[in-house]
Amino acid sequence: MQSILCAVLALLAGSAMSLAFAPFEWWFLAPVCIGCLYALIQPHSTRRAAFLGFLFGLGYFGFGVSWVYNSLHVFGGAVLPVAVMLTALFVLVMALFPALTAYAFRRLTRKQAARMTVFNAALFASLWVVFELLRGKILDGFPWILVGYSQTDGPLGSIAPITGVYGISFLVVFWSVLLTTLIVPTQTLLTRISSVVFLLAVPAVGIGLTQVNFSTPVSEGLKVRIVQANIPQELKFSRERLQNSLQQYTQLSLDAEDDTDLILWPETAIPTYYKNVKAALEPFTASMQSRGIDVLSGVFVAEESGNFNAVRQLGGAEAVYKKRHLVPFGEYVPFRFVLGWFSKFVTIPNFDLSAGPLPTPINIDGHPLGVSICYEDVFGEEMRVLLPEATVLVNVSNDAWFGNSFAPHQHEQKARMRAREFARPMVRATNTGVSSFIDEKGQVQGRIAHNKTGVLDRTVVPQTGQTPYAAFGNWPIGIAAFLIIIIGFLLHFRRRRVLSGS
Repeated sequence: MQSILCAVLALLAGSAMSLAFAPFEWWFLAPVCIGCLYALIQPHSTRRAAFLGFLFGLGYFGFGVSWVYNSLHVFGGAVLPVAVMLTALFVLVMALFPALTAYAFRRLTRKQAARMTVFNAALFASLWVVFELLRGKILDGFPWILVGYSQTDGPLGSIAPITGVYGISFLVVFWSVLLTTLIVPTQTLLTRISSVVFLLAVPAVGIGLTQVNFSTPVSEGLKVRIVQANIPQELKFSRERLQNSLQQYTQLSLDAEDDTDLILWPETAIPTYYKNVKAALEPFTASMQSRGIDVLSGVFVAEESGNFNAVRQLGGAEAVYKKRHLVPFGEYVPFRFVLGWFSKFVTIPNFDLSAGPLPTPINIDGHPLGVSICYEDVFGEEMRVLLPEATVLVNVSNDAWFGNSFAPHQHEQKARMRAREFARPMVRATNTGVSSFIDEKGQVQGRIAHNKTGVLDRTVVPQTGQTPYAAFGNWPIGIAAFLIIIIGFLLHFRRRRVLSGS
């Protein structure tokens, strides 16, 4: 009966974790849920701990990334059984990461179940972060709903410019485990005192950093218009709808004020190759150019080197940014020699794309803009290449693939974290929402709601300067976590020798 109760609690704790992220953003649930998992695995064997971690992961990802089903079935054209099978398989794979975290921790500490020391808290947090880092790398990575994102509006969000989101993940897990130590009655006085010190110090540092500015303005501002045409995904790539789509975007742009510097259209706002519509767009492009207004649009670009998902400047210098981090199974098939069958079950337009080269900022009115497309703004480590040159971050996306799910809101939350990490304003233009202006502190200054048609005009203040995270990326937290794990291994083998010697 106790085993069943533990299993149910692990599943419920993982499910509740999804509420710590957008659109709910109940950030306090993250330490509570992780602390619950930590307490549940303490008295159990390594295999049982792994099972509880797996159940936690099933709830965590089963609810948190349930939108994968929408992308595959509703909009990807995968038949129902295939979409269900692939979504279930995806969640099962993701659930392995908290399972491996729990297994590794109990493997290293199984002889000291009752000793919840500060080092054990750091060890559990280090294992959690290492497996999050691995999740962000394997099969091109899926660093979605990392624990650190729960603190975008939480008391630890201000630490982002120093440690990045993975460092925040470490601190959330560390803090939650220390909180658990105070509940266990068998702890020593020293453990309790040291736990209280860290429990108070971590949020105190976060609150203190809210007063620190990691960047400085470089001009009065750049006046930008975001256009959200809200074209349904099922119509977006229709050839018959192409002319209407172009007309809708141009009409929403023409009444921009003359002092507007930039109009931003979302990813694949032009849902075909640019060469197919260049002539049709020339009157609009000439009109904007005569008024001194630049237009950046998502579009497909065909070159001898490949076909690209891109952002192109319409007129002017005709600068192009080509997406370099493609979405597996969305823009290309990884391990095609094994998984080539997948393409037979989906109907995703322009499915086989090439990755672009390392980017350079696009200059608009003297301001270098760091451009990313869709999923790329989830990879903070990769976006560092745009810094410190870029004074404004720009992301275009087509979050219509996610339907009416949590994902559009979760995606905006990640963009807000990137703004905090780099201390740069972020401008997001999406097809169906959520489009938004985000300042260098990660606060939304204006937003077009999901499933709404409209425009939004704001003045963006470009920023200069380099945060510690922009300079060093994930290396410091990664190295620190590995060192703590190595110490954990050494202590584990030392205990084994002592026990075998006795």
